[in-house]
Amino acid sequence: MLALYHFGPVANSLTPLLCLLEKGLAFDNRVLDSRKWEHHDPAFRAINPNGVVPVLVHEGRTVGESTVINEYLEDVFPEVPLRPADPWLRAEMRVLTKYVDEYFCPALTTIGAHGATPFASKIDKAEMAARLANMPDEEVRRKWATVSETGYSDEELADARRKLGNCIARLEGILDGGRPWLLGEFYSLADIKWYSMAPALPRVMPEACNPDATPRIAAWLERMAARPAVLALPDYAPKR
Repeated sequence: MLALYHFGPVANSLTPLLCLLEKGLAFDNRVLDSRKWEHHDPAFRAINPNGVVPVLVHEGRTVGESTVINEYLEDVFPEVPLRPADPWLRAEMRVLTKYVDEYFCPALTTIGAHGATPFASKIDKAEMAARLANMPDEEVRRKWATVSETGYSDEELADARRKLGNCIARLEGILDGGRPWLLGEFYSLADIKWYSMAPALPRVMPEACNPDATPRIAAWLERMAARPAVLALPDYAPKR
């Protein structure tokens, strides 16, 4: 039995969710409400002491980290392959997913977290202090401490936007030559990983990512949006 604990079809939570749907695997959909801090509840901390999502539970064992979860799913459920057989292409796929984890995601997180400042700054200071003390992950704790006070500085936001500009240029370049997917004709975990972040680019960086400036990205986003697994994602969103 598979169970996925996540925040819904967005960002890192989207990564394994889309992989499960692409493979047609049955799983228990465990959506947590981040605004109710459900990922910090003792029940979830018993599953993942770090209090972060996504987390996959398979036969009583837990797997964390979105990219690692997808590699695990590919190892255990190789049907509907999402990892190329060619060793070089497989290495290229891992370079692309690594880039999202280490470069793209942190930059986008800075912009997204800053947008949560109006919400976080209204939380009672004593309550926020207690919440911060209950966050075992240092990076997450530092992020919430920032957005609950002043938010990110203009310099930090500018640097995040600069990095997102680099991500846009890289993605547009990867798709050069008319290739439909990031590895060419083979749809892979690289497409899934980039799609967990890329739909935000036209909204966050409209001047740099739009059909005129980045036609290849626009076309790839349309192809991704038309996939049956992507069309099924709203069914796995939080119920408000």
